[in-house]
Amino acid sequence: GASDGENNDILNKIELEENDIHWEDQDLSYLSASLFAENYWKRVSGAKLVETVVEAKSYVAHSDVRLVYSNFEEFTRLAIELDIMQDEKAGVARTGYEGIVEIRYGRGNFFVYLTPPCVLTGKDKPEHFGTKPWKEYSKEALMKELGIESVQIDDRPPLNFDWDWR
Repeated sequence: GASDGENNDILNKIELEENDIHWEDQDLSYLSASLFAENYWKRVSGAKLVETVVEAKSYVAHSDVRLVYSNFEEFTRLAIELDIMQDEKAGVARTGYEGIVEIRYGRGNFFVYLTPPCVLTGKDKPEHFGTKPWKEYSKEALMKELGIESVQIDDRPPLNFDWDWR
């Protein structure tokens, strides 16, 4: 692909499910955008807030846990410690949903969530959560909205498409 196998060391760890699932027999109504966003917010905001990856690895055997990052330097540090993809594209962490990256650590039923500061325990879901408003935001505005500080703006000069085709 376009990444030239950049993340193969991580992606190669994914294991396929061994049991066949007959999706046509499953009730997938919980995947409607609004219901999914509501349930996801409840699960993430209700996760036990921990301060370190060591704590997260300890508690995740028994419950969902949450680590907060305030900037991409913090996210990168956490991602390295958890051995997950650490980059961002267009201001969004790889595999992120609304700024939240989730991983299943170990073989349990619980998750480690890496969240921006906008996810607060016990708070109501923000009005925009799950509605895909981000496509209208600039990278800088998105980071501000999520509460992520010290955004590094790409300092490369902008592309110039005013070529003379003669």
